[in-house]
Amino acid sequence: MDPADLLVDLDDDQRRAVTCESRLVAVIAGAGSGKTRVLTRRIAHRVLSDTAEAEHTLALTFTREAAGELRRRLGASGVRERVEAGTFHSVALGLLRRRWVDTGRPVPTVVDDRARLLRAASPRTDSPGGDRGRASAVLEEVNWALARGLGSDDYQRAARAAGRRSRVMSQVPAALDAYAEEKRRRGVVDLDDLLAILVRELEGDRTFAEAVRWRFRHLHVDEAQDLNPLQHRLVDVLREGSDDLFLVGDPSQAIYGFNGTDPSLLVDVDRRFPGVEVIRLPVNHRSTPQIVAAGNHVLDTSGQGAGLVSAREDARPLSLTAYADENAEASGVAASVLGCDPAAIRRGEVAVLARTHQVAGRVAEALESRGIVVRRRALASGSIERRLLDRAQRCQSASALRSFAHDLLDEFDTDVSREANSEGDRAATARVGEVLVDFLREQPHGDGTALRSWLATVDPFGIRDVSGVEVLTFHASKGREWPTVFVVGVEKGLSPHRAATTNGAVAEEARLLYVALTRATDVCHVSRAERRAGYRRQPSPFLDGFEPASAPIAEPPVLRTIDADRRRERDRMDRLVLWRESAARRIGVLPSEFCPDAALRRIAESQPRDAAALDRATGLGAMTSERLIAGVVAALDGSG
Repeated sequence: MDPADLLVDLDDDQRRAVTCESRLVAVIAGAGSGKTRVLTRRIAHRVLSDTAEAEHTLALTFTREAAGELRRRLGASGVRERVEAGTFHSVALGLLRRRWVDTGRPVPTVVDDRARLLRAASPRTDSPGGDRGRASAVLEEVNWALARGLGSDDYQRAARAAGRRSRVMSQVPAALDAYAEEKRRRGVVDLDDLLAILVRELEGDRTFAEAVRWRFRHLHVDEAQDLNPLQHRLVDVLREGSDDLFLVGDPSQAIYGFNGTDPSLLVDVDRRFPGVEVIRLPVNHRSTPQIVAAGNHVLDTSGQGAGLVSAREDARPLSLTAYADENAEASGVAASVLGCDPAAIRRGEVAVLARTHQVAGRVAEALESRGIVVRRRALASGSIERRLLDRAQRCQSASALRSFAHDLLDEFDTDVSREANSEGDRAATARVGEVLVDFLREQPHGDGTALRSWLATVDPFGIRDVSGVEVLTFHASKGREWPTVFVVGVEKGLSPHRAATTNGAVAEEARLLYVALTRATDVCHVSRAERRAGYRRQPSPFLDGFEPASAPIAEPPVLRTIDADRRRERDRMDRLVLWRESAARRIGVLPSEFCPDAALRRIAESQPRDAAALDRATGLGAMTSERLIAGVVAALDGSG
């Protein structure tokens, strides 16, 4: 592919971010401004223009899904060589595993359930009276400390300097010591330990550090506003002696303060990295002007103006609805979802977002009571995937695990066959088998214990039910988008949450609502309860003075061409959905089993014209791609 082909559908700011000659670049990418597109095109443009080498390029992400999407987009952009893309933790684990083997040290088990280990280490943090609030507060402070690489000796001084005011501060040093001892006793490490250990190894062994820096000489960091101090240190150590660093993120979407993140890397980026070229992407190509105006208002009321503008044409205003209580809200939202286009629900184009799991759960129950499918994750408790993985993790050797994987794929195991009593269960069983095979390809000598560590750093399953309404918390919605979004519980006590007692915490709550609102592309419904749990609730102060019908609309900087492109994209996707439904019906399977939603979206985006391009875009496999390409091309062209 000609590098110039990567620029044709970019706006001026995006094009500058992709092509600038500077090697030290920070892109401040507002919500919906094409962050992932710019990051992908930047890497592809440099590789295809021979200013960077794919095998020496590292892209650090915060989720496995983001890393996988990045690799798929790079393949569709013409990058044939493998670019290393992964989460901070998975990349750290890969480097450390090789390091431990090379130096003759045992490879520890990685765990990701800090709350459970902390309870085992410090049972007194749960009082006899069941003070779960105190245990939660201790866990929050432990998370904050470990994200900064702090031990028991440093915690209180650092917490006071940061202005933290916690009622459990005096208990945290003992909890940190007990947690560290519990990990040593069990011979395990947690995810933050991986980063701290890697930083120590790099700082303590110049030869090892030089080898890693030689391997990863072109460094890219996604969602840079979410870096915690430990991740900051790792980035600094990796880039030492080089200014080949590309950061992309949005301080207005920094919402993980409870987990120790620090958005100052982007806020003060020109001070942290003298000489950095800062490029801003202020144009939202995702959401209507009305939705963008609502998001801007939320940030403006908290003194954090984003200055975002929409490239879309005017559309319907947001709806703001006040219900009598939480039950009325859940019922009303469910009734409104029921009135949405059934095809949109089947395609997963409707979402309900809530500040807390409790509020989300109430709405999910109301939806299911009306017969509306709610999307579920594959590894939910009690799922067939969860049960099979529990059995796999009890395998004590690689050969036993390999045998179990083949049993799942070949349906030789009678217990498995008995559990897989439906087409969906059989597909789930095969999916677990495929995941185990993938694990064994990566770790040929891995047993059930190693599998547990691997699963702690990856999410190989994602969503099980791809049709239906997604019901998520504001935090879990980040990085996602839906044409229609219901944002519920927008009232004082939830937004901002009653636990937000500092100016910084309230500011983060505003950013959290901003993220939730800007997940919607076309339609956004906002609701609240006038009474919740028997107490009267006030509207969220973040929406004080906001009038949806008269929301100020900025003149779109990119006019009708963008909107026309979106209509063409939507028409293309609709044709692909019809093709998938027809093809799945002919062979008697669910459309989502015939071609997953994510693969369908990648087909719509990359528009493959041959089987090889289809396989690169979707990973469906050469034979499957060869069988499907004629129908795909016909659907893309509108001739099928």
